[in-house]
Amino acid sequence: MELNTWENGVLLGKSQKYNGKNGGVYAVFDTENNKQVLMKVGISYVSINQAELNLKEELNHWDFDRIVFESKEEWNSMLKRIEVKGGTKNQKVRFYTDLWHALQGRRVISDFNGKYSDMTGEKQIIRQIPLDKYNRPKFNHYNSDSFWGAQWTLNTLWHLVYPEISEEFINSMLLMYKDGGLIPRGPSGGNYTYVMTGASSTPFIVSAYMKGIKGFDVNLAYQGMVKNHLPGGIMSKSGYEHYTKIGGGLNYYINKGFVPFPLSEKNYGYHQSGPGMTLEYAYQDWTLAQMAKLLNKKEDHNMFIKRSKNYKNIYDSKFGWMRGRNIDGSWTEPYDPLFYEKKGGFVEATPASATWFVPHDLNGLAELMGGPEIAAKRLNQSFLIAEQHNFVSHNLRTDKFVTSERRKVFINYGNQPSMQTAFIFNYFGKPWLTQKWSRAVIEKVYSDISPQKGYSGDEDQGLMGSLAVIMKMGLFQMNGGTDINPTYDISSPIFDEITIHLNKDYYDGKSFKIISENNSSNNIYIQNAYLNDKKLNQSWFYHKDLIKGGVLKLKLGNKPNYEWASDLMSLSKSISD
Repeated sequence: MELNTWENGVLLGKSQKYNGKNGGVYAVFDTENNKQVLMKVGISYVSINQAELNLKEELNHWDFDRIVFESKEEWNSMLKRIEVKGGTKNQKVRFYTDLWHALQGRRVISDFNGKYSDMTGEKQIIRQIPLDKYNRPKFNHYNSDSFWGAQWTLNTLWHLVYPEISEEFINSMLLMYKDGGLIPRGPSGGNYTYVMTGASSTPFIVSAYMKGIKGFDVNLAYQGMVKNHLPGGIMSKSGYEHYTKIGGGLNYYINKGFVPFPLSEKNYGYHQSGPGMTLEYAYQDWTLAQMAKLLNKKEDHNMFIKRSKNYKNIYDSKFGWMRGRNIDGSWTEPYDPLFYEKKGGFVEATPASATWFVPHDLNGLAELMGGPEIAAKRLNQSFLIAEQHNFVSHNLRTDKFVTSERRKVFINYGNQPSMQTAFIFNYFGKPWLTQKWSRAVIEKVYSDISPQKGYSGDEDQGLMGSLAVIMKMGLFQMNGGTDINPTYDISSPIFDEITIHLNKDYYDGKSFKIISENNSSNNIYIQNAYLNDKKLNQSWFYHKDLIKGGVLKLKLGNKPNYEWASDLMSLSKSISD
């Protein structure tokens, strides 16, 4: 065997190492027909010696069949934490593919002994993760694509099924806060990428703590989150804005109550989208206000609660949709509720699809629209239109060229901004519409098992897979599980029986079952529900009850039960405090 290198598409010949950009190393083997070659690769962000250590400690043999067996066992141990019965083979294949995706896209960047590369400063610094009593790292240091949209995906799935991973991620984020001064929203290579917008890690951390995942320094986490929500923090930066703190428009948001669009003639990074940022910031402020309330930070709580209502400042009652404002407060012109992103000012969304991004105050949004009845009617109309293009902004199943005009939609389940819309009907007193549309979305968007047609949009390294998993279980969390006493929203599961095996190190219960009687592709409507044999006349229940273990029984039918969970007093609340 010999090693060769390449750079910028040019082969450079034989060499023992490569140090440069846009290049790498490849191996050449002198083989005969049917000769097998075994190769092991050690990786480290720290050094060659550390890569050798990782290889020695993590793979100290050459038994290929053993590796295959152990890999399967490791994945099975993770995937079988959720066991399903009923449904078709394809439904099961897709479900576990989605669950597998939910654990992909996040990488361990620390070494076997806990050394890691801190790249947050001007030069590389090798640091050490704290060790436990067995001289092993207390947690891994992780990279991720982003937590943008994770409030409706990873917050629910990871915190419930893989709480130890959530806890490690938070400790990893806090390492970066101590090293570089900010809690990240998308770290890569031990550095900040500033991918996407807002302080998307705030709901993730708050939700974990509210659910009892507390193996981290909560005071340090709170300090870091507050910094991110203030001028100079991560909210001040738009997507990939590395060297300035202007594109996020946070000073305008604080002083004027909205982020202007356009913010300036110069683009600072990507997604410099004022109204879209305003919606994100308002929700994320609300989540931080809940943590402030729990920690008895009264002044902080009042400040962030006040800011959480800023979404109202970009609602245009004339059109009935969210809309961008200029720096002087005037509405942006021209305007179309189906303008996409740069034209409309909403992050990877249209004004129409982004309007529903008020997960912390759906009651307030409904009031702006004229009441829950009108709001539900408008949302249902959006779904009826979206059904015609299979609920995504472009349908890859048609195998046609996709143009930017195809992004002009009311609902898009091919990306994060519309993830929550089907479950909003639960909050407007029409849970049968949540059941109808969530099952329709699952069927049209998250059921195909072919590589070409499995995802009609941006899968985002497991975020959309996570959404598919929780929707198929009939569970959701509108505010990302960030209130002090978190709840789960209920819809119609696709399987007859779902068993969630709970981690005993975090939760008291052994398992939680969801049983659906008369389940089929036609029987999608909840007729009645029982939680631990007690009749449940509401479309939600508490996290604290789930983690005790128990059974949620749902009886399904082919026609809506308009009486179940529709009483105004039984509705899951979404209010500003």
